[in-house]
Amino acid sequence: MNDPLQVTPLTIRPASAFSYDLGIHGMFTVNFSVPGVTPSSVVMASMTEINSNGQPFVGDATTTVHNVAPGNGNVRLRGEVGWSSDLSVRVYLLVN
Repeated sequence: MNDPLQVTPLTIRPASAFSYDLGIHGMFTVNFSVPGVTPSSVVMASMTEINSNGQPFVGDATTTVHNVAPGNGNVRLRGEVGWSSDLSVRVYLLVN
């Protein structure tokens, strides 16, 4: 196992959570408008399929978050939905 290049202590403040629903498939990159985010924000993301009632579930498609980059008031996310046609998915962002 490699040692980290740099260890930086973080100040924890109250986190905010946001969700975004998409109809998408394949590899994609999306910019989400997220109030209060700066390039130094800590952002964690997850993605799941949702049914027609908006309820998350684990379906046959894979959903993968590849990269997450905070900016000034936005978060850029690269992800992938492993299906041949658009599926309804929800992206959750936890911002600190």
